[in-house]
Amino acid sequence: MNKSGDDQPEDSRRRVLTYAALAALGGTGIAGAWTLSQPDAPSDPAPAPPEAIPESVPELVARHAPDLYFGALEKWFPTDPQQYAIETVGGSVVDGYTALNGYTTAFNNAGTPPDPVVFYRVVEAAEGVDAIQYWMYSVFDQFTVNFHWHDWELLQVFVDRETGTPLLLSASAHSRASPNNEFLDPDLSGDRRPAILAEVGSHSSASELNDRLPSFERLPTDDWRSDVTNDLLDISQSLSTPFAYGLPRDEGARLPFVMPELDGYRLDQHPSLSVDREDFIDERVTVDSWRGLPRPPTDLPLREPGLVITSSDSPTESDATYRLLPMASVRETVDDFVGPQLGFEFAIPGFAEELYASHITSVGIPWEQPRYTDPLADVTDPAHRQRIDGERPAGLLNRVVGSVRYLGSGSDGALNGVPAAPREALDGLVDVSLYDLPTEVAVRLASDPEATVTRNGVFGLLHVDSGEHQLVVNGPGFAPLAQRFVHEGGLFQAGAGGELTLIATEDAGWIRGDGRETNGIAHIRVVEDYAGVVYDGRPAEDDRFAVAVHRAGRYTVEIEDTDGRLGAYRVGPDSFDEEGNTIREGIDTGKQSLITTLVDELRGGRELARSLADGEENEILNRLSRAQEEAAAAATAAERGDGRTADRQLSTVSSLLMEALEILSSEDQRAYSDAAVAALEPRFQALIDRAESAADTELSP
Repeated sequence: MNKSGDDQPEDSRRRVLTYAALAALGGTGIAGAWTLSQPDAPSDPAPAPPEAIPESVPELVARHAPDLYFGALEKWFPTDPQQYAIETVGGSVVDGYTALNGYTTAFNNAGTPPDPVVFYRVVEAAEGVDAIQYWMYSVFDQFTVNFHWHDWELLQVFVDRETGTPLLLSASAHSRASPNNEFLDPDLSGDRRPAILAEVGSHSSASELNDRLPSFERLPTDDWRSDVTNDLLDISQSLSTPFAYGLPRDEGARLPFVMPELDGYRLDQHPSLSVDREDFIDERVTVDSWRGLPRPPTDLPLREPGLVITSSDSPTESDATYRLLPMASVRETVDDFVGPQLGFEFAIPGFAEELYASHITSVGIPWEQPRYTDPLADVTDPAHRQRIDGERPAGLLNRVVGSVRYLGSGSDGALNGVPAAPREALDGLVDVSLYDLPTEVAVRLASDPEATVTRNGVFGLLHVDSGEHQLVVNGPGFAPLAQRFVHEGGLFQAGAGGELTLIATEDAGWIRGDGRETNGIAHIRVVEDYAGVVYDGRPAEDDRFAVAVHRAGRYTVEIEDTDGRLGAYRVGPDSFDEEGNTIREGIDTGKQSLITTLVDELRGGRELARSLADGEENEILNRLSRAQEEAAAAATAAERGDGRTADRQLSTVSSLLMEALEILSSEDQRAYSDAAVAALEPRFQALIDRAESAADTELSP
């Protein structure tokens, strides 16, 4: 489980972030059939690195060979897989057991990365443009719901063939669904080299171009430029940020690692492996059981700089040097990379129970990937792609994005429509509010075996096919969230206008609804009285839903049935049973449902207005009382089937509420402070919207 760490971010890294992005989890392609492992097979001693770049290495390749910066917790550095190849009936293969055992033994014996190697090849990318590919192999990948044997990362330097001028850097984000970290027209004059920041465990690469080593900067300031030139993306109405992977732990994100499982064993306890717990990522940043945590961890260490590895002729001071070898040598000597699939429990909320899907990823073989022969297949920014070959593939614009926050106890977080300054007016009245995530979480489409992680709560997915998808958000100490949606191409903002809300496990109550015996459920919207919308989307299952909310909050559950009729009901702290569920078997829609909800919302609105008033009675409270009476009468009329009378009374309710809002906003009213006015205005407007919605809705048949 978690242990507290003393690691603190350096002052130079403390900055305000507007974060997007995605992690890259999982490789591409599927390994061949699993062969018999030979964990005890001896490996040849790692050769010593040469003192200079061999003459056989092309000058342009040597000139742009990158400087590699790793985190202090890194365990698996780039090496040569050929030394771990074994002969089988299927040919020469590198199997996961042999590679991990052999590398770990060599590393522990030497105390330094064994045989650092970077592989290269040069491929034509477009007319007059070549791509220098730098491939880096690690024996294992361990990250947040991302783990597999064998890990290949790629940096591409696109150069003008005639002048040798670098045009674009594209650092691999490790997944087709994740945008790469790219930089257009990098300044590599003089003896400057491309610098790569490698993510701990997953080795995903972030470009480093602004000389703030070793630190990734997503956004420019007066003191530095950004490390990427990826295009800005609107995550929500209030948030735009470069659509790039970045380097989460370096950006101030607390990101949990996991310990993968195989055959019912934790990998560090597997009988076929000669490895110990200390041979994997540090326990201080590893969460063994997400579901076992009542709350998300808050003490995960941030990234600290570690080893620097460069080519032997780089002017950069380094801890070790790597050899440059042609990628063709690996393809000529290795037929396959193999290893059994690894698993980790990934919860998906369902109506009756929480379902589980083992999250697995596959190893990737470079020469089976499109980018091996088509370098532009790995350029993920449309403007960058257009700069190289003039094309702008539509698929690069098919994106799903969102920002994840959590609903926690207390009133000091964000509230819907209430600025921070007047928040004191609600002290003691608000039980829940919205907060930034204390630790990053995983995001996954059910249609894709690869997941991604958030960056300061923000995520983005690339190459999302048109059609129906299920989005699942999950993290240690959180109740999982699931939402179905239809992607029609272009940009889709998940959740409520790009915002999704999680709940800590021990605070979570489940609102469950079943519309199969009534008229189905097409859409759900859950609104907390003060925090605003906490869920907005299609149900995770056909006509049934399960939404986690904070049990201390007060909510309106809005339903749209399959005929497009609206309905609503209220849920409060007393609604949940001993197991933390409130279940609605059969979902009512229509005018009466909305009016009944309005009556309850008016009662709460009047109680709030009374608690904030300077004095016992005032004109605003008077109008709220009359509106409540009219709404109750409208509910009675709707119950007896008199829709016309109900609409007339709802019109009166709207008029009274608008009068109350006008009085509240007038300069001469003395009953409420400026802070109280700011707190009441959004509540009154929501009541007006509810009354108008009820008036526009027909009676149920």
